Amino acid sequence: LGLPRSRTEWPPHQKNIREGSWFERSHLPIPTILKFLIYWCAEMKIKFILEQLNITSKTATDWASFCREVHQEILIWRSGKIGGPSNVVEIDESKFGKRKYNRGKRVVGRWVFGGVERGTNNCFFAVVENRTSEVLLSVIEEHILPGTTVMSDCWSSYQCLSDEGIVHLTVNHSMHLVDPDTGAHTQSIEGTWSAIKRGLNGTNHVKSQFDSYMAAYLWKLKNSTADSRMESLLNMIKEVYPPRNKDKRKLKKKKKKKGTK
Repeated sequence: LGLPRSRTEWPPHQKNIREGSWFERSHLPIPTILKFLIYWCAEMKIKFILEQLNITSKTATDWASFCREVHQEILIWRSGKIGGPSNVVEIDESKFGKRKYNRGKRVVGRWVFGGVERGTNNCFFAVVENRTSEVLLSVIEEHILPGTTVMSDCWSSYQCLSDEGIVHLTVNHSMHLVDPDTGAHTQSIEGTWSAIKRGLNGTNHVKSQFDSYMAAYLWKLKNSTADSRMESLLNMIKEVYPPRNKDKRKLKKKKKKKGTK
């Protein structure tokens, strides 16, 4: 920062502030990275970001990917369970992709299984290889708390839920949007699918990073303002990349050595 130096170096031992942090392997100035995070949280257009920060499209793409990786780590790989007694979780599955040759009903893409807890922003999404009972049940057990009332359509793979002791209500979409007897419906999760697909439509996605795009949507859903997103993102970065203090590790090693003498 242009601080004056005396004959004796000050401070005596300069430490690289990037060391052991999220910024460690980047040569981009930290103020530029922080500005990128602000623009990312505010969902600014990529053209604006490139002009304001004077960075390349590849650099912006890389840092957007780094952000999504943090979302993925926290919101998918470390996500907690939702629901619980007296709570309702709607579940459903949807395929994300494009119609082959832009015609017909066949869609080439990924199956995503998800759940939304009514009255909250709590939700989960998992990319699955297929929609078999075994796969969907394992996801439910991983993401939904015992005692939750689960609502779904009449897809055959859900028929096993009652046998597993899960309170399960269904709605037959070929007859009703809302079941007239139980009031069961899946309008919340279906609306969420529509919102996700609108958000992903028209953008270039890296196929191998589909999970991270889903995680980024979850993060935006849980944090609706730029300020809350920035605070949330910084907290996530600290959790995924806790600072490593080499001085403390060296001190612990010295103590161990002293204890062995």
